Amino acid sequence: MKKLFVEPALQGKSIGAELLEYMITEKNVKFLWALEKNTKAIAFYKRHGFDVTNDKKYEEDTTEFLVRMER
Repeated sequence: MKKLFVEPALQGKSIGAELLEYMITEKNVKFLWALEKNTKAIAFYKRHGFDVTNDKKYEEDTTEFLVRMER
């Protein structure tokens, strides 16, 4: 699993949207995992065509859950 994120200081500048679009078009990404408690990220992914599924798993080395999102 690869992790990709935009530093908070750089958010809101379309960097995340461009990275996500690249991953969808060039790498054929059909699903991703997001921290369940990160509602801002989940809303971002929903705006870009992803939906939350019922699949969950623990984030490695934490007690946090990840939710699977699919296009």
